[in-house]
Amino acid sequence: MQLIGALLLAAASTAAAFNCGTGIVGSFHRTRQRTCSVRMNGAGDSDLIVARQAAKDAFMSAARAGPNNGVDASAAQRADIEGKLAELCKFSPTKEPAYALLRPPYEFFDGTFELLYTNTTGGSSGKVGPFVGDVSQTFLGIRDIDQMGFSRRGIFNNAAQFGPVRTSLRARCESRTETKLNIVFEELSISVFGIQVQTKPFEKGGKGTQGSWDLQYLDTDLRVLRTNAGNVLALEKVEPFGGESWMQSQKRIGSQPYEGENVKQK
Repeated sequence: MQLIGALLLAAASTAAAFNCGTGIVGSFHRTRQRTCSVRMNGAGDSDLIVARQAAKDAFMSAARAGPNNGVDASAAQRADIEGKLAELCKFSPTKEPAYALLRPPYEFFDGTFELLYTNTTGGSSGKVGPFVGDVSQTFLGIRDIDQMGFSRRGIFNNAAQFGPVRTSLRARCESRTETKLNIVFEELSISVFGIQVQTKPFEKGGKGTQGSWDLQYLDTDLRVLRTNAGNVLALEKVEPFGGESWMQSQKRIGSQPYEGENVKQK
């Protein structure tokens, strides 16, 4: 019981640290931009696709060869991983990634993404004492559909898993520019063996409840962002938490309002 209590406190601190360096950081779960798409002299689309895939493979291979989440990586490992990551970000294929993230049918947002690498030594790395938790981000749905059918705000859940203890941090995001998102953290909950034991709403406008992300790279299965504190996080798509993504659940129940480009507000 003392261990679980310690993990509860530590996990809560981890979630609170994931706030983009301002006090709350998100979390992320492993199964397994600035948009700067480059056009090399004389290179066609097929050449760019090949170059992008090579850069992506190089980064992911280096990140997976390092320690879990990048925690306690050596200076040489970080230099290698981040050098490959910087090269990959030159090939981001998605224009206006902050807008694309919130555009139906949410192919870039839907599902669960797990932390693959971060350069932070804070709570967002999933490290609590000697433990390194699985850190994941899951899309929960949208709010405030505009007249063009685009969501003004996406709702997501950051989670850190430490054995039977799971902290969940619900947040919302809203596009600020073509590459940047404003992030507001709304509620922290803690569960043990799947049973929720604590829920704490955050005070609106409270200290450490807001931040921003700059999307550096975005495709359907890899997301790279830089927080307002300067930390880099790379997340890869994994099996959806709970076995079903939000869009999959909408289709299963026959809900149509979030599919396609011409969504009308109900």
